[in-house]
Amino acid sequence: MPNKPEEWLLAEDKSCFAQRVERLDWLISNAPDAQIWNFPGGLVGKQLFEEARYCFVYGQFLATAILGFAYVERTLAAMFYGAGRNDLQRATSEGLFQEAHAAGWLTEQELEAFDKARRLRNPLVHFRKPLHKDLPEFRAIQEERRPYEVIEDDAKHILMVVFHLVAQNAVG
Repeated sequence: MPNKPEEWLLAEDKSCFAQRVERLDWLISNAPDAQIWNFPGGLVGKQLFEEARYCFVYGQFLATAILGFAYVERTLAAMFYGAGRNDLQRATSEGLFQEAHAAGWLTEQELEAFDKARRLRNPLVHFRKPLHKDLPEFRAIQEERRPYEVIEDDAKHILMVVFHLVAQNAVG
């Protein structure tokens, strides 16, 4: 283990640089193609978006999923507020998704993707007993995969939902 902070960072960079480049390439390939990205959730919404992306590149997939989903909730609530719906400021994610679907902002398929993102995020922030069927480690056993791969795929799914909202609010 390196003693100096600089040595630690250099060792870290050396050991996982190629994987970070791959993840950054995935982000760039899947990000909406637009000249201007608007963030209805304000500075905090934009920061949630930026930090979720940064965490993804650095392999912090749990943080990616949690921050990304927070961006989704905040952005939908802000979009409704901007449309004159002051009654949804503290709505649940399920309620926001249903209202977005009713408003024509989400298709049935998109609604399902958003709800899956909620189901992936919930066991990360709300306690489940060990090996509960919703936990990534249980799903990894069922799918005969490494838990880290499952968590990365979950983060990717949530980022795709994030990108959908970014695209809806983009210009050009």
